[in-house]
Amino acid sequence: MSTLTLEPLTAAAFAPYGDVVDAPAPGERSTLMATLAAADGAVTPTFAFNNIAPHDLPITATEMERHLRSSQCFVPLDVSRYVLLVAPTGADGRPDATKLRGFVARGDQAVNYHLGTWHYPMRVLDRPGRFAVLMWTTGRKSDDEVWATLPAPVTLVV
Repeated sequence: MSTLTLEPLTAAAFAPYGDVVDAPAPGERSTLMATLAAADGAVTPTFAFNNIAPHDLPITATEMERHLRSSQCFVPLDVSRYVLLVAPTGADGRPDATKLRGFVARGDQAVNYHLGTWHYPMRVLDRPGRFAVLMWTTGRKSDDEVWATLPAPVTLVV
């Protein structure tokens, strides 16, 4: 088992995997039109709201997921902090566990995973967290979502 120290989420560090949207200044707005994406039959938008139970650190990650036909945008509605674990795709099509990156996001930072980005399921810290989630679907879960088990568990710490 390996250990990965989570780093603060920044747009620059997260850029290979997606977008970070910090809260805009008063009177301004942010948009993600360039990177919200749907492909290959994912024509039905899904705008969901979820309430996630909190987790304590350390967290042990054993698997990751990705959406080959849609970006996936998480907008915190009432969140303290949350954990992101991402990886590029390896030569075998699975997450490259040698290049895992882990982040701790503030409750005022939204993220948009680029289409096909390997990521760990959402984990919130400190207290329950509510998110709005935007993505597209084909209507067939087996076409929309791929899971992979990591070669070895990874413990996430701060």
